Formats: sequence, C-alpha cells, structure tokens
Amino acid sequence: MMLGRRSIRCCLVVLGLAGALSAFGCRGDDPQRQERLRDIARWQDRRLAPADSLAQTLVSRDAFVRLGAARAAGLIGRDDVVPALENLLKDPSQAIRAEAAWSLGLLGDPRALPALGRAAADTRPALRMAALAALAHVPNDGAALLIATRLPAPKEAALAWDGLRQQATRVTPDSLRTAITAGLERSESDVRWRVLRCAEQAPDSTLTTTLAPFARAPLIEERVHAYRALGRQHGVAALAAVLNGFETHSRFRGRDRDRAVIAGCRALGALAAPAAARGSEPDDAMLAKVADILIAAANANAAGVSETALTAMAAIVAQAPLPDEAAEIESLLPVWRLRLTRAAAERLTDERVAVRAAAAPTWAALRGTAASDGLARALAVETSPPVIAAQLAAVARHHRDPVPLLSARTGGPFAAHPLIRAAALEGLALVAGERPRSMPADLGPPRVAAILLAATGDTSFVVSATAADLLGAFPGDDACAALLRTWGSATGPGLVDIRRSVLTGLERMLKLPPPAVTPPVTSVAAVTPAAGSAPAPVAPPPRWEPAAPLRDRAAHLLLEAFGEPDLRLRLQARATARGTGLLPDRLIPTEGSLKATLPAVARSTDQPPVTLAFKAPDLRCDTPRGSFRIRLHPDSAPNTCALFVSLAGRGWFDGQSLHRVVPDFVIQGGDPGGTGWGGPGFNIRGEASRRPFKRGAVGIADDGRDTGSSQFFVMLSEQPHLNGRYTLFGDVIEGMDVVERLQLGDSYRFSLVP
Repeated sequence: MMLGRRSIRCCLVVLGLAGALSAFGCRGDDPQRQERLRDIARWQDRRLAPADSLAQTLVSRDAFVRLGAARAAGLIGRDDVVPALENLLKDPSQAIRAEAAWSLGLLGDPRALPALGRAAADTRPALRMAALAALAHVPNDGAALLIATRLPAPKEAALAWDGLRQQATRVTPDSLRTAITAGLERSESDVRWRVLRCAEQAPDSTLTTTLAPFARAPLIEERVHAYRALGRQHGVAALAAVLNGFETHSRFRGRDRDRAVIAGCRALGALAAPAAARGSEPDDAMLAKVADILIAAANANAAGVSETALTAMAAIVAQAPLPDEAAEIESLLPVWRLRLTRAAAERLTDERVAVRAAAAPTWAALRGTAASDGLARALAVETSPPVIAAQLAAVARHHRDPVPLLSARTGGPFAAHPLIRAAALEGLALVAGERPRSMPADLGPPRVAAILLAATGDTSFVVSATAADLLGAFPGDDACAALLRTWGSATGPGLVDIRRSVLTGLERMLKLPPPAVTPPVTSVAAVTPAAGSAPAPVAPPPRWEPAAPLRDRAAHLLLEAFGEPDLRLRLQARATARGTGLLPDRLIPTEGSLKATLPAVARSTDQPPVTLAFKAPDLRCDTPRGSFRIRLHPDSAPNTCALFVSLAGRGWFDGQSLHRVVPDFVIQGGDPGGTGWGGPGFNIRGEASRRPFKRGAVGIADDGRDTGSSQFFVMLSEQPHLNGRYTLFGDVIEGMDVVERLQLGDSYRFSLVP
C-alpha cells in the first residue's frame, strides 16, 4: 500500500491515540489497529515481545502497525528480527523504511551493516539520512560514512560526520586524516564544525597545521570545536594556535564570548601541562601568557567561565608536583605558578557554589602542602555539600595531615549529607593507597578497611555503594565477608547500585595477577645463565586468597547474579567472574546469552500506566533566576512525558536543586537527594528517537539502556553524539537565557501549563 504525504505524516505519530490520528484524517478510530498498537506499546514497555507476534506485526498489511512494530523492535532490542527489519528497508512507505533503518541502528547488530551501507547510498533521501544516523550506533570501520561525508547535501554530510565521530577510533588514520582535511575545505559551516568535532576524537599532531586557522574562525561553533580539537593534539604549535585565538575574542559578545573562553581555557589546561611538567625556564614565557588568560577568566562574572578557568589551572600542574621545600619557601615557585595560586585563593570564598568547589582543589594543587591550614579553615566554615566534597578531595591529596579531617566527616554532625560521607570515605581510601606516609600510626590501612566495612551498612545507598566499591582495595576475610553480606542485605531503590559496587569490590579484591614477565636481556655480559637456560621470570606480587568458604560463597553469588533482572548486574557479574577466576569458563555465560535470557521488565505500580501519544501540557520551571518553559514531545516519548506530567502535577520536583552544571554542556536535576544517584524509586524504559540534541533540548539522564527515571538535563549547546543514545522528551521554547544563568545548587519547581 503506497502512502501519500498526508499518510506519511500520520505514520510519524503512529503511536498516538485515535483522536490524534484522526486529526490528520488517518482513520485513527480503527479499533483493530488501535488494539495492535496498544499490544506493541505493552511489548515495548516490557522489553519483551512474543517472537511470532512481533514478526507478524512487522509484516502486517496495515502500514501503521508495521511502523509501530519497526520502532518497537529497535527499542526492545530483539536481534532475531534483524532480517525482518532489513526487509522493511524495501517497504513502499518511506516512513517505514526510515524507521526500520533507525531500529537496525538501535539494535547495534553488525549483521545489519551491509544493509545499512546500501541504504546509506540509496537514492531516496529519507532512507539515506536514517541509515547514516543508524550507522553511528553500530560499530563499523566507517567506510560508508567516509563516502557519505562527500555528499553535496549539507544535512547528509553533517549526519555522516556525526556518525564518523562515533567510529573515529575504528577508521584507518590515513583515511580519517584525508577526510578531515577535505571536510574542512567545504563551504558550509554546519559541516565544518562537525569535522572539527571528529578531529577531536582522533588526536593526530600532523593535523595541527590544518586545524590552527580555525582557532581564529569568526563563527563561534567553528571556534569552539577548533579549540577542542587542538586541545587533544600534542606540541607547542597547538598551544600557540589557541593562544593566538584568544587575541581575537573581542569579535564575540555575550554567550558566544563565554563559549569561546570556556573552550579555550579547557584547551590551554591540556596543552600547557607538558611545559609545566618540564619546569624549564624557556617554557615560562609561554606559561606566563597562559596564566594571564586564565587569571582574567577566573575573575569573570559568568560562573561557568570562572569555574572552567580554575579547573584548567589545576590541569596544568597535575603532573608538576612541588618539591617539599616549596611548601615553606614560596619563592621557589615560578612566577606564573605564584600568580595562579593567588588567583585561585581569591575564589575560595566566592559566592557561587561551583566556583568555590573548583577553587579548593585548584589552589591545593598549585600550592601543595602549604595549603593545609587554609584548606582546614575553609572546610570549617563551608556549608554547601558539593563544595565540602571538593574540599575533602583536596585534603586527601594535598593536606599534610589529612586523616583527622577526613575521618571526622565519615559520620556524625559534620557529615549530614551523603555526598560528604562518600567523599570522606574516598579520601581515606586514597590516602591509604597513595599517601600511606601521611597516615598516623594508629590509623593505617586496617583501620580504614574497618571504617569502610562499617559504612557498607550506611542508611544512604550512595554511601553504602561507595564503601563497597572502595573496600575492594583492602583485601581480607572480614572485608570479603562484608561484601557478601552487603549483597544480601541490599534493598530499596539503591539495590542495583549497591550490588554493582559489591561486584566491582570483589573484582578488585580477587583480581587475577598479570602473567609473569620475562625481562629482556640487554647485553650478553648482563646475565650469564647456565647453558640452555632462560632468564628467570619476574614473580607477580603475592595475591590474597580468601578462605575456602568465602570463595565458595563468592562464586555462588556470581551464579546468582547471572539471573538478576537488571542487565547491568548480569554484565558486571560476568566481568567479575572473568577477572577473578572464581568460576570456570564453562560456567560464565556469554554477553549475548545474558541479554537473550533477560525476563520481561516489571513496571512499577508507582509509574503512570503505559500510554500512547497524547496531548501533553507544557512544563514551566521556576528558579531564583527566572522561569523557562518546556514543550513536551509525547509523540516520540509518550511514557517519559506522562511520568514528568505526573511528577510535576503532584509537586514531586518542588524544592529540588540542580546537582550538576557543566559549562557549555548541560544543567541537570531531578534527584531529590541532590547526589546525582537518586530518583522516584523506579526506572523507565528509554524512548530514543532521531530528534537531535540541540541547544535547549531536554533529555533523560541514565546509567545505561532503560535505566533513566526522573533525572533530566537541558542542553546548553548542540551535542550530536547524544542523538539516539538518550531519551529526548522536550525542548525549551521560552527562557533559554534563564537556563544559561542557572548555577549548581539552584532550586527549582515544575508546574503544568495547559
């Protein structure tokens, strides 16, 4: 059945209600069709469909049903329908052909590559573009995408470059280098900045000369991505190119100028680090120029600019530790480092949370143990949990006597927030592992292990999971037994996080040693072995072995984990089994088997019922800096939109705060605990689509496929690599200037706007 233009439009909302379909004259009141679409929606939600039923819907005579089935097959992840989807690439409807190509991409099955390669060269634009978008998600050598980068249509070439960025490490370097050089000669800016994004993924110092002119590009997208690409290169030429770019920032204004400075500071932090590590006087002149730029940026009014500049300062000296004498004799520091140190110190009391959080570790990295007293004073008066967590990280790495400050915040009145307790535990583990000389005699690794062991029973699953993971670095029967107990006692919303940490802790604790290495013989005189003998192998360090009962219990735990309903636990258990030798190979399932035997997903009773597309209200978000409005997309993400309408309608978001703000990337909220780990207590299935993650797009944060819930993010800039990898369920239609001003810790509330 050939579909006309009007019917194609209807197919794009095939999962809609009868009213939505009939609005376009699509006979949406067909009861048999609606019943089939509801069946497909239920299968999609359960992530499991009867094989025969799904196969039948993919060849249904009803185009609406075929389209819905094609989309569901990709989201469900059924690789047994690859042949049926390939057949749909020849469907009379271009909407169905495109949806089938996209679903093949979501499946990520290499068997589909030949068909997708042919579709990417098809004469029909809709199929060609869908196939190019799909090729970003299936590991491949980039051959079809390289050809498509030369397509004359800018939109298609842009899609090809977006996909090629995802496959850049698999493409032969010579082919990629040639393509990048040719791509930067194109006239379309929307293509050129995507070429620069691809160059960022494949560092190649021979490209520096080609990239350098774009550090002075007059268009902001090209400038930003040129800085990012140059920041991944090596050598003085790339650093000089970025410094030259800063000389022309006056051509930008407002947000564009901030974006240029943010990207440029990040590049300077990476490129100046080798010069700082060398510590030679010839490098000081260039480092002085870098310091001028970063100090000016650290004093900027925009929090994102200031935070980024401080972070770049820390990156420069990450591999340039101070001599012990410099802690007492400040004049031993080079002038550029002295100036950066003082600039970071000035931001320790900044009113902006993110700036203070960046200032503490930066100042400590620049000044070393001389920052000890100042860190202690700052920690004593700080009240913001994210800032305290950052200060504790700095204490762990740089304070001369870190243990008292850290141990005081593993519990009690100084550690009311889970972020603080988790950061203190991480700090203690770091000191025990990397700075053992800084530990007092009565608080060595055994005592740290005991603190971590006790923390596995913390009331916050964030702290419990953190402790279980860290405990893996302290092998012993008591620690191993604690991990096994923690697995069994895990309950509630944090069950999966805790159990994943138990598995990673066991893997660290019981990791197989590397094979013995036979050292090379550098000269005949160096070794005089007996005739016919080989050099003695280097013995690996002794490995802790658990008592037999503990080993048996750990092996049984892994076998149990292979049957967990959460795929993350299954795959982590497989990695732990392979990395520890707890199970013989014959008892370790393949990754494919673990995926193929997953049970249907159980839908939480707290979640709104499965829905088809509906007419959703807008969401208004009120913040201390103003309001912005989100237009939802219930046609492509009906269940995600239904959840947010439900949560917002009952005031669930009221009083929450933003727990993550990444300058020129995203703002993120939706965790009532403010840790970045929490949600409403259940996960929702992903609803990936081909909607692009442009500036203002609103998506669902997750920890893998189908693990999202209430945590949302708003894009501050276009990020094509997120396309199809996260659920995009809305776009900001008013107040994007407010979103740009939001800062870490800002509160917000959602309300519904008809």
